[in-house]
Order: sequence, then C-alpha cells, then structure tokens
Amino acid sequence: MKQKKSFMYIASFLALTIAPTGRFVFGLTLIIELVLLEILGILINSLVTKLKFEQIRTYFVMFFMIAITVLYRQILVLTYTEVALILGFYLYFPPVSVFLTHTLFTGNEETLEVRLKNNLLQTLVFSVIILLFYLFRDIAGYGTFTFFGKNHRIFEKVLFNPNKVGIFTFFATIPGALVLTGLIIYLFLFLKNKFRIISSKGGAK
Repeated sequence: MKQKKSFMYIASFLALTIAPTGRFVFGLTLIIELVLLEILGILINSLVTKLKFEQIRTYFVMFFMIAITVLYRQILVLTYTEVALILGFYLYFPPVSVFLTHTLFTGNEETLEVRLKNNLLQTLVFSVIILLFYLFRDIAGYGTFTFFGKNHRIFEKVLFNPNKVGIFTFFATIPGALVLTGLIIYLFLFLKNKFRIISSKGGAK
C-alpha cells in the first residue's frame, strides 16, 4: 500500500510540474487549489463515512472535487483571468492528485483529526517541494519572479537576463522540467531508502 501511494505521489508530482508553465505564480495557484481540495476532500470523506454512503464514495467524492475545482476556476476567471486562461485544464490536475493519493489509499477507519494531521502534513511537504521547483524555474529559467499583482494582473519582477547564462534557460523548457523533476524524484527515493535502511537497523537492535 505504501509503495502504491509513493507511486501516486510521483505521478502527481509529474502532473503538477511538467506541463504547466514554470512560473511561480502558476505553481502557487495550483498549490492553493491542492491544499484547499485536500482539506475539503478529507471532510467530504468523513461525511460519506458518517452517512454510510460507502458504495457511492468514489462518485460522491469525485463529484464534489470537480465542483470545487469549477468554483475555484470561476473565482480565478473573475480575479486573475490571465492565470485562469494560461493554466486552463491544468487546474483539473490537483483534484485528480488528491483523489488518487488520499481518497483511494487512505484508511477510512482513522478519525477525522488523525486524517487531517497526517494527510495535511504530507501535502504541505509535497507543496513546499513543488513551490521550490516553480521558484527555481521562474528565477533560473526566466530570470523573473512572478506573483499575484494589483489590479488583477500578474506581478513580474525581472531579476536578470537568463540569456546571459545560457544553461539556465534550459530549465524553462519542458525537457528541463523533466530533468529537474527526475533529479528531485531520485533524491526523494534515495532519502526514503536511506531512512528505511536506518529504521530497519534500529528495529533489529
């Protein structure tokens, strides 16, 4: 089960990092949506359990996640139209990620408090890594820092000309995102294996 969940995290990471444009403001938009869906998804799952709708859990949860995503997108359209238009259907990646990693692979016998604590902690760590990924691509690949600006426009601060340091522009491309994602996933698996070995040695003693 843990191995399957790890694979789902990797698949979710790939979905959220490879295709979308590598600007920090877009990564932040996806992460806000991800955390929102995570919290509401846990609450909806808990409600399904209390109402004893186990047989229609999958359809019930997915319906609400899509509904929340549509509402989130409409809010973006009204506030930051440019962000909503550029991200487009990528806004539907976070609900799939939450559904796969926490709805299918989380024990429903856990209390609401335990699920919120465990899942939100994992999501926050996951989110920080993705935000750092987007921040690095924004600065190194484009030479800029982007954020939500005034008058419903994207704020962009030009830091340097990336063309002067040619190797950095590679990270603005999809192949560059693939390489960077591959390095992060390798580091994640390496550290996870190291912790597993240390834990097994500690248990043996």
